[in-house]
Amino acid sequence: MNLKAGRNEPCPCGSGKKYKKCCMQIQEIKTKAEHSLREKILEFSREPLFNADFEEAKKIFLEGREPDEGDMIMLTEWFIHDYRLKDSGKRIIDLFYLEKNTYIAPLEKEILEGWQDTALRVYEVTGIERGIGIYIRDFFENNEIFVNDIRSSRGMIKWDIGAMRIIKTLGKFYLSGAACLLPATGKNEMIRFGRESFLRFKMEKPEATWQQFFKEYGHTFIKFAHIKAAQPPKIITPEGDPVLFAKAIYKVRDYNKAVSALYDIPSLRILESDQDEIHFGLVAEIRDHNISAGEIMFETSLVSDIGDPQYRSMGDLTINNKQLILDCLSEKRLELGKDVLKTLGDSIEFQSESKKPLDTGGRKNKIAKNKTQQNELDEPVREALRKKLLEDHYRKWVDMPISSLGGMTPRDASKTQEGKAKLKELLKVLENAEERRKRSGEPSYDVSKLRKVLGI
Repeated sequence: MNLKAGRNEPCPCGSGKKYKKCCMQIQEIKTKAEHSLREKILEFSREPLFNADFEEAKKIFLEGREPDEGDMIMLTEWFIHDYRLKDSGKRIIDLFYLEKNTYIAPLEKEILEGWQDTALRVYEVTGIERGIGIYIRDFFENNEIFVNDIRSSRGMIKWDIGAMRIIKTLGKFYLSGAACLLPATGKNEMIRFGRESFLRFKMEKPEATWQQFFKEYGHTFIKFAHIKAAQPPKIITPEGDPVLFAKAIYKVRDYNKAVSALYDIPSLRILESDQDEIHFGLVAEIRDHNISAGEIMFETSLVSDIGDPQYRSMGDLTINNKQLILDCLSEKRLELGKDVLKTLGDSIEFQSESKKPLDTGGRKNKIAKNKTQQNELDEPVREALRKKLLEDHYRKWVDMPISSLGGMTPRDASKTQEGKAKLKELLKVLENAEERRKRSGEPSYDVSKLRKVLGI
């Protein structure tokens, strides 16, 4: 739980007064009681009697993972609230209440009673009140509540999803311990995993509720989240091929003959030229691949004079009197470029090629303005180009077929009830992703523009 505001900050209650002149004193009494109770429960859970159970709980919860601080916090919470002790079948929180409730202060007892039936459940962040808390919706029962948690209101992003333990303390809801979050792209898989797991649980216990299911199996969603987080998105070209850094190098045997042949190739566009070298773009007509879940499209396009995308950049070609270098972002694009260069005949001689996966480091583009090694753009120029790419991408995106929309374009999907429902979910994913870009200082896109264009 994190409800601490600065003394001179506005009070989270919304009164408009400074925190120190409003709820600070009352909150400090409640916070002191809560901290005291937590310490007593933690101390109780660490009694030697429970050591073997804790080690067993650790194996179940972590399943061999190397835990970080967040994992250990969630493990401790799960051990106290959900894990059934081997000897009695009871939970630590239940035993503590049975044995200690008559020995704690009245305010602590009231708090403890509100903690008796918590579970690690899956929620979606539906709104944020910065500096106060977050609105969350239960994925499987659709209950929406407001959680008082200042840290979460500053750290979470709208449409984040993940496993959280929400506790009720003196009539208000708080986040207990840590949260295991996933970006919105994992939503559908998380829902499918939960529903399938619940159906298996109900086969054993036909009268089971979602709350009972999460008390027993909430920890499995932590494992699911870790597995999904370990699976990086597949970055593809618009044609649907994996992005990699592919390069072919040729020795130039007859520079004038080679350049003359390059000028005659219809699929090459001259981009830059000086006395030392010439830079061409290899282009092809746009043919889009349907984007599937877990895929991110790396877009590179040229546009016509009237602003409509007609051709896609398939590679970069640089020639000087010694070398011709072809740089592409997929193996298929490289093969396309090599086929095109066969028309140069004996004016060039193939020397080598290389293919490097995306995760081998940043691409060092050899396309130069004046010299091959002097191609770094100033950061403001680079940022402006990124923003333009985003604007161009989303301008075209509304008319691109999308797998999650059943192959429809967003514009077409917005015209039917079923399509509109799917589109709303897809826009949540985009909004979440773009907010993450913004938080990390990268160029981002305002998804509200898409909502306006699509009437959503």
